[in-house]
Amino acid sequence: MIEAQRIAAGKRWIGEVFERLRRVYLGTVPIETWDWQDEDPEYRIRVQLAGHAAPAYIPSYGLGFGRGQLVACGHPDPGNDPARHDVEATLRGRLAALAVAPRAPGPPKPNAHP
Repeated sequence: MIEAQRIAAGKRWIGEVFERLRRVYLGTVPIETWDWQDEDPEYRIRVQLAGHAAPAYIPSYGLGFGRGQLVACGHPDPGNDPARHDVEATLRGRLAALAVAPRAPGPPKPNAHP
């Protein structure tokens, strides 16, 4: 399997884990959409939260998953389990942080009295 295929396999694996964890945080992290932000050699998941104009990133912006992490996650060798555990912990930690982050205020409500 060539590196590009392993990166694609790693992104699929991470996406599946992200979807599973996303369901856990469904009530506290209102993710409307998500996609991959590919800036080789860094890859991040970009999420759009309900009520937020700016996207959030997993991992944080500028601290993406590296090519090696994706390759390891995309290869089922048990020797890659530590990398998969680290990636899952990163996803879980970032979702937990988003769950307690202050929510952006909604649109202003019109005054009832002029």
